[in-house]
Amino acid sequence: MVALIRRLSQPGQVLLLAAAYFIAAKLSLMIAIPPGYATAVWPPSGIALAAMLLFGSHNWPGVWLGATLANLTVASSLAAAVVIGTGNTLEALACAAIVQRFVGIPRRFERGRDVALFVAAAAVSCTIAATVAVTALALGGSVSWPAFLQNWWTWWQGDLTGIIIVAPLILNWSLRRAAPWPLRKKLEAACFGLALLAVSYFAFSFGDAMGLPSPFSLTFSILPFMIWAALRFSQRLVTTAIAASCAFAVYYTIDGLRVLPQASLNESLLTLLAFVSTVVVTGLVLSAMTIERSRAMERLARVMDDLREQAMTDPLTGLYNRRYMWEFLQREWIRSKRKDIPLAVIMIDLDYFKRVNDAFGHQAGDFVLTAVSALLRIHIRSSDIVCRHGGEEFALIMPEATQEIVRRRAENIQSAIKRLDLVHREVPLGRVTASFGVALFPDNADGPDAVLRAADEALYAAKEAGRDRIVVSTARPNPPNSTSGAIPA
Repeated sequence: MVALIRRLSQPGQVLLLAAAYFIAAKLSLMIAIPPGYATAVWPPSGIALAAMLLFGSHNWPGVWLGATLANLTVASSLAAAVVIGTGNTLEALACAAIVQRFVGIPRRFERGRDVALFVAAAAVSCTIAATVAVTALALGGSVSWPAFLQNWWTWWQGDLTGIIIVAPLILNWSLRRAAPWPLRKKLEAACFGLALLAVSYFAFSFGDAMGLPSPFSLTFSILPFMIWAALRFSQRLVTTAIAASCAFAVYYTIDGLRVLPQASLNESLLTLLAFVSTVVVTGLVLSAMTIERSRAMERLARVMDDLREQAMTDPLTGLYNRRYMWEFLQREWIRSKRKDIPLAVIMIDLDYFKRVNDAFGHQAGDFVLTAVSALLRIHIRSSDIVCRHGGEEFALIMPEATQEIVRRRAENIQSAIKRLDLVHREVPLGRVTASFGVALFPDNADGPDAVLRAADEALYAAKEAGRDRIVVSTARPNPPNSTSGAIPA
């Protein structure tokens, strides 16, 4: 819906906003408090603010047009209607400016602080429309000056409740629909809605019958539902639940005012304002705190993941480090021993790497290491890992790999390294080669430390034989009575 409205031209948006404001105003005036100039809740004020936030303050003519036409149907003169419409427009612009300045454009409230600022902005800006409107009516003789404060309070409260109930509802429903709920969550939401309606009906219908001083004496029975909604559901459902509860409160307040003496008007409206404020603030603050907690937990999880990643990876190449290699090797050796499957280790050392550092600098050496690391990642299976063992030395752990597979893998990596023609900052570094040492469990060793040592000795032999060679270990495991191959506790 929001996307469709945004596609309209500005005149189209203005006319649509004016129509929405006018229709909402006429419906609201059906429950106006005598003499018919104000209501206990004024939803058009919430519609105006939401429109300013969602579609921009340049659409203010729509608020002015809708408010002026609506007030023209009840005001005593065209001048009064224009003045009142101007006050409603200034109210929406001021509230939107304050909210944008201190909160942003809150499609949903993600911090408890934002809720408090939003309510405060609404309370301050509503004084504009109330002051302008009641002054205009008093000057025109429609409202007596002795009743100025009473009418001002009614007008201010109606706009305030309209903003804090309707604006968050519209803003949340303007968000994209989240992922569909599972059946269990849908059933819970249905139970929540039915229970909330039943309790709200009971609280406002039978408060007087039970001898209570006011139906609002049972408002405590509705607050747990706001907590339930905030902790279990999205803020969209929270604002919907708030609107439903407040609708009950407004209806029964207006119904009671028809039979209550005028002296009870201010008391009833004050009680209504207290109820609406409590429900709105409780629901939105808890919902915002729930969202804030979820975001904090997500950030904490990302930080923990980053710390774990840093603890087991090499900062230069991004490969696993020696510590993680040893942990992985131990786990895979235990699995290989229990399942009687082979486990291979390939040690790789870049030949004459010191010459690169000496001739071109350590930055060039780091460039070579990262290039070789990227190549090694390409040449491993999903079950393998490649680690930077230290300096220019790398280790490749290959579970469930026979000697033939390991030999072929080492040859492929050797050929790929030879084909690297590295250029660092337009300086040709030439081609590099590498020496390989291969060892397998259980052919060459009976334990993780032994197979790593056998691969290292094979690598040393490749270096001694002239480099750029692949040497497979010829070591033999210790006798069966040796304890070096025992599975650690």
